Amino acid sequence: MLNIKRVGPAAVPEDAEQVMISMRDGVRLAADLYLTDPPRPAAVVLVRLPYDKDGVYCFMPQIGRYFLARGYNVVVQDVRGKYRSEGATEFAVHEVDDGYDTIQWITEQPWCDGVVMWGDSYYGYTAIAAAIGGHPALRAIAPRVTGSQLSTVLEYGDGTRDVEQTSRKAYFASHYVDADRYEWEPDWNRRPLRATFEDFFEQIGKRSANFDDEFDGEARFVPPPLKALLESPPIPALYTIGWFDNCAVWSWHDVRALSRAPGWAACLYLRLEAIDHENYRLVDAPIASHNDHAADRAALERMLPGYLDPAIEFFDAVLGRSGDLTALPRVRYEVCHGEWRESEVWPPRQASDVEYHLSPAPSAGLTRDTVPETGVVQWVHNPSDPVPSPGANPFAALFDRSDLGPIGRRPDVLRFTGPATDAGLELLGAVTLLLRLSAPAGANVHARLLDVAPDGGAFLIARGQIRLDVPLADDEAVVDLQNIAYRLRAGHRLALDVTSSDFPEFVIDTPAGADPWSATPGEPATRRITLGGSQPSCLRIGRWQPDQLRRARNKDGNASGTAARAHEKG
Repeated sequence: MLNIKRVGPAAVPEDAEQVMISMRDGVRLAADLYLTDPPRPAAVVLVRLPYDKDGVYCFMPQIGRYFLARGYNVVVQDVRGKYRSEGATEFAVHEVDDGYDTIQWITEQPWCDGVVMWGDSYYGYTAIAAAIGGHPALRAIAPRVTGSQLSTVLEYGDGTRDVEQTSRKAYFASHYVDADRYEWEPDWNRRPLRATFEDFFEQIGKRSANFDDEFDGEARFVPPPLKALLESPPIPALYTIGWFDNCAVWSWHDVRALSRAPGWAACLYLRLEAIDHENYRLVDAPIASHNDHAADRAALERMLPGYLDPAIEFFDAVLGRSGDLTALPRVRYEVCHGEWRESEVWPPRQASDVEYHLSPAPSAGLTRDTVPETGVVQWVHNPSDPVPSPGANPFAALFDRSDLGPIGRRPDVLRFTGPATDAGLELLGAVTLLLRLSAPAGANVHARLLDVAPDGGAFLIARGQIRLDVPLADDEAVVDLQNIAYRLRAGHRLALDVTSSDFPEFVIDTPAGADPWSATPGEPATRRITLGGSQPSCLRIGRWQPDQLRRARNKDGNASGTAARAHEKG
């Protein structure tokens, strides 16, 4: 028997006025208004979320009051089908139109003097969706830890795709069953993976149309394609990305595309922070009880300025309330174990541009020197004994800041470790792993970049993963570990883990064409990497972008080696 708690809407705060706003199809969405007393025209911060506008999880009443105290009127709305809002509970389907219609209603109120949107995760996605809608009154958006393709599996166009995160289907079975939410923990030991969710649906006596649709052919509950955002009218956008956010893959997917679109590039601003998805900070990790903003009210009050002030500064500049938008730095980034910096571009012009070669046993190292001799390393992947994911909650990676040192001793994990730094080492830019890989279609490859302390503790810096849609036989695979700004302190070592699983955060691989949610674990299988020689497996950190390397590979027929890589630098 699963332990399931159903949570409905909290009470509307006394200082908020709830209204029902009609959409174009007659469905009414519930919203709380936080207005000046007496109401007067001001810019309006709109937040649209599926997590209860009045609940404790997203602390919207505190956020509404914070913006209000700084001269903004605020509208916080439950999205369609959630909590007090009417309509079907459907992920991502209605946010473009409902965002437009909500903004239109706001513009018709006497207390509105323009609209901006702010939000995290899904309620950051609703801001992006509203930008796609293109309402002329929407002046700026400030999405945090999110992206236009939130929760989808990205395809890379080179015979690989991202590995599916289990959180999408778990999310549908928690937040997108009906108007309420269900708090429960899946039993990840059940096989097939779908079984624990079937237990859940049987126990509550209902199902999630969003979950079931995942298995019924072409998925309906997906966001509009990135192309829709690129073709929408550009407006100022401040993207906040967490270095330790499990949703950062979708943030960077947007940012790379927007930065190459002339209209959007001129409007794009970045804030890169040492946070995870739940806004826990590296400087506080692991999180003590007095620093847990989810449980300690004083910790929440301490968190709010750093959480909201960057968006207020941005909105103030866009609206001409104070400051000058052209004077704001295009990129502000936090160096892990270091300080805040500013740049006009990302990666910054002082990015590392370093290449580490993977060397074979007995050293199994990361080296800046070339490895002239070719060698092969291999591991046996057992789907019945997957490599565990770091931490208990992928959305709160910094809450417990797991030590991954022991995982490197598993026989199915290849750990390549560099030398200890004498005076520290700063790593800035995109992180890309190039592997000469032999593996069948359907295989997964997971890579983790680690900071190894003098005592042997190993802590995650960045990670990336791919699923092969085609077999590789000593061919180059490109693994995107996204981006970093990280100071490796004196005496610490850089290490890289390569393996085939990261569970339960990601599904376990299955043969091509098989469904990882319905299949039972397969037999152990060997994977191989070729190291050294003229086409070495290597890790690159700097200004090179993984999608550029993939294009070079496609153009040149799996091009590899120094010449092809030099061609794509910059």
